[in-house]
Amino acid sequence: MRNLYMDLQYAFRMMARQPLFTAMATLSLALGIGANTAIYSFMDAILLRTLPVPNPETLVVLNWHSKDHPPVVQSHWGSNFKDPKTGNTSGDFPFAAYERMRANNPVLSSVFAFKGTGRINVLIRGQADLASGQYVSGNFFSGLGVPPASGRLIEPADDPAGANVATLSYAYANRRFGDITSAVGQSIQINNKPFTVTGVAAPDFFGVNPEGPVDIYFPLHADAAIETPVRGDVSRKYLDQHYYWIDIMGRLKPGVTMAQAQAALAPMFGQWVKPTAVTQSERADLPLLYLQEGAGGLDFLRRQYSKPLYILMTMVGLILAIACANTANLLLARSAARRREMAVRLSLGASRMRVIRQLLTESILLAGIGGALGLVFANWGIRALTLLVANGRQDFTLHATLNWRVLAVTMGLSLATGILFGLAPALQSARLDLVSRLKLSRAGEQPVHSRSWIRVNLTQILVVSQIAICLVLLVAAGLFVRTLTNLNSTALGFNSDRILLFSVNPLQAGYDNDALVRFYENLQAQLSAIPGVRSVTASNFALVSGSQGTTNVSIPGYDGKNSDSAVLYVGPNFAGTMEIPILLGRQIEERDVRAKAAVAVVNEEFVKKYFANEYPIGKHYRLGGPTEGHDLEIIGVARSARYSSLKRDIPPVSYVPYSQDARSAGQLTYELRAAGDPLALTQTVRRIVSAADSRIPVSNVITQAKRIDQTISQERTFATLCTCFAILALLIACVGLYGTMAYSVARRTNEIGIRMALGAERRRVIWMVLREVLAMGAAGLLIGLGVALTASHVLESFLFQLKPNDPQALSVAAFSLLAAILIAGFGPASAASRVDPWTALRDE
Repeated sequence: MRNLYMDLQYAFRMMARQPLFTAMATLSLALGIGANTAIYSFMDAILLRTLPVPNPETLVVLNWHSKDHPPVVQSHWGSNFKDPKTGNTSGDFPFAAYERMRANNPVLSSVFAFKGTGRINVLIRGQADLASGQYVSGNFFSGLGVPPASGRLIEPADDPAGANVATLSYAYANRRFGDITSAVGQSIQINNKPFTVTGVAAPDFFGVNPEGPVDIYFPLHADAAIETPVRGDVSRKYLDQHYYWIDIMGRLKPGVTMAQAQAALAPMFGQWVKPTAVTQSERADLPLLYLQEGAGGLDFLRRQYSKPLYILMTMVGLILAIACANTANLLLARSAARRREMAVRLSLGASRMRVIRQLLTESILLAGIGGALGLVFANWGIRALTLLVANGRQDFTLHATLNWRVLAVTMGLSLATGILFGLAPALQSARLDLVSRLKLSRAGEQPVHSRSWIRVNLTQILVVSQIAICLVLLVAAGLFVRTLTNLNSTALGFNSDRILLFSVNPLQAGYDNDALVRFYENLQAQLSAIPGVRSVTASNFALVSGSQGTTNVSIPGYDGKNSDSAVLYVGPNFAGTMEIPILLGRQIEERDVRAKAAVAVVNEEFVKKYFANEYPIGKHYRLGGPTEGHDLEIIGVARSARYSSLKRDIPPVSYVPYSQDARSAGQLTYELRAAGDPLALTQTVRRIVSAADSRIPVSNVITQAKRIDQTISQERTFATLCTCFAILALLIACVGLYGTMAYSVARRTNEIGIRMALGAERRRVIWMVLREVLAMGAAGLLIGLGVALTASHVLESFLFQLKPNDPQALSVAAFSLLAAILIAGFGPASAASRVDPWTALRDE
């Protein structure tokens, strides 16, 4: 401990004597460690954080998988996804399957079910707003082990009876009632139906889906009171064995492993699902049960962000590698000035291990200071990254923090980097030739001896590695920037400027059928009278918002496959307000909405697919199924406009008056084209809606341009972060190259002086140094290009209208790096050309 104290004391003195070196080294390390800490904090929040319940490692999530979409899944309320290992995968089951899993389960101590309600209308003390809800089985909270913070939580007796009771989350109870105790026993209105608050959940419990916290929980069978008529007969969900909709989790019994539970439950589900198949095609692809670890809850968020986070973590890891190489180069340069000191230490009896320990103490202390400063940068980075990823979304729920796991990783990074970049200089300093080093004068540097090639080559290898890594990051940044450019330059087919969007859902306030249509018409009339509003329309969701609706179509005379159409229920003057050109016929007008006319406007893609050789105006087709569909007449053809996404091809689209099926339209989004700033209309819009009915809250207030921008937030985030990381890597690499060449010039001062004394011109000296710079740069570029061409295929799924080996991205990255290398090398080269021959010869 005494030696450690002396080593630390000496290390602090050395750092204080060389403030420029200390600042450069700690700053580069702080930037590298800070970037890694910030990205890791998001990985911790998304991929590693477990549910705040007792023994989360014993929780399991039930899923099924199949080769394709199973024919027995005739109705599906939920989601499915393609998994590389399991194929078509989903976590939604029929209610009868849940009852079968729950009854006489040999491996799970508890089996509980739940389903999200979507956004619900909540009226509390005369104040209406939207909240996120979830239906839960009676044993949901007891199965998870969640205690109440106040009152009681939903119990098994509440579920079968469909009791009108509710459990609030801790945060929601505080927000709406001021404190949790006053919330218990209160009566609230949910979609215009009365409910009683029985309790408040524990403070840290957010639900089982990290994608978004739940505000209010209801008994599973309370859906009969809450569900709006749009979903039809609620009882069908509980009786139809082909209706897949409910999510299931369970808890392993003590001593039962995941493999044992899988072996026991898979045949049980197989026995249940087999009789639901009637035809041979249904039996050919039956859903197969598989269990997934449930410690982190549902994995929607992990599937969305895991690959991007791993890519970003790799990039910041490369930045840290550049920072370590840069610091190692600085230490190698500094060790040249301390060779005489190390030689004196060794000659006076210090062991080589003692010298190595002293130098490693200095490097670890340097990394420790860099790690401490990196926490400051990481905190700023987390805030900036959160704002960047949220991109203005009010419902963004992902919050990364500097918790103990993140701090432990930062400490580990600091220790590892200190050893990594300090080991090579320490070993070099401990292998000195004592006689030659003690003979070395303080005035100059001796000629290169037989062992110096090790240090020189190591320095050059570090510089070449930095250049290669930097090129890989520049290529990745170029690909993401080009992808973002392609997305931003994609033709929309409509004018997104100066459009304000907001949503209302009178259906949740008790409006239905004709009353619903009248409310929408009256609201549109009042909005049209606002000063500064040029035109108003409505649709069941905004264009290019990520939402979509698709249904089957029946076209007389068409016998091709995939007869379907995207659908958008719209109000009058939709094409005019959105400035979508009408190529044939006319647009949907007020008379069509008021009369519930069975008409439609279709886009060019619809005509090309179904009426390629016919005049479409006046043609009839059926939209939807044989019992629930509508026979429509085509009254107009609109130019094809982007529908749900910038990245997807434009599908055949049917624009239908929302009065055709107002309940299916449900929530409507109003589009207001303004003469000036559309956001300036927000308060007026809220006042008008509140005056029309105070029970109906206004939601999703945003401009059309911002809404489109949110759909490409991942691409924008990648482009911004990768550009910042690439610039940071470039700066660190250039500093490392500059320091290396400055050191090389300093140790060759005598040689350069002799050359100039013998008549060498300044430009030849500059070229001599730049030639070495270009040699290292060329080596780094060649290695980096090879790595970039191989690694860029990992990014292919994130690119849009771009190949991973895009020549423009590769060439711009290479030329940018080459220019930076020349700029960094020109400083030392210029200094070498200004060496005074007389001073150099006098030192010699």
